[in-house]
Amino acid sequence: MRGISLHPDQTSSQDLSLGALSYTASYGKRFKLDEVLINFSQNVSETVTVIMVSANGANYNVPLDIYTLGSESRYIFRPTGEANFQAGDKIKVQCTNANLIGIAYLTIKSSMLGSGG
Repeated sequence: MRGISLHPDQTSSQDLSLGALSYTASYGKRFKLDEVLINFSQNVSETVTVIMVSANGANYNVPLDIYTLGSESRYIFRPTGEANFQAGDKIKVQCTNANLIGIAYLTIKSSMLGSGG
């Protein structure tokens, strides 16, 4: 393995008064998920879900985190242990908009895994 290099952040934003946040990050290569961060423009009470979307099909998708914010303005998910993914796997982040307030600013941080066995 050649090592790990930081991948450019993937970002998105969503006005929750207009709809729920749903963003899928795709890398096309093996990668490591480092962090999922969401800053909100104000305190919100919504549910955030982070899902590993498997290249092997929907039957292999796995929720990595489901968290309900209780009047909070930040969400941070850092996988415990190694969070290595194969080429074709994706990360999907969703946030409900039940209360129709606030803007969600999403950042996904990842590292590219080097080539190797």
